[in-house]
Amino acid sequence: MNDEDYLRLLNLSKDELITILTWTINDLDNWSKNPSVDDKVQGYSAMLLEAVWYQVSKAEDKSSMTVVEALDILEEE
Repeated sequence: MNDEDYLRLLNLSKDELITILTWTINDLDNWSKNPSVDDKVQGYSAMLLEAVWYQVSKAEDKSSMTVVEALDILEEE
């Protein structure tokens, strides 16, 4: 990623980043399960979806907050 693209991401709010990540995950999931697209597209989409979730898991491991704790916070809002 170049510096300009990195700065574009830094300028987005947390909510905007979560929305973009959610859209991306949903799109990858839909493409990976869509039988009307080429098998390679399904495979690449599944691979990228797995990579996104792997990075999310790595970030979770770095933080002390568990998924359950995060859900509790969301329920309080």
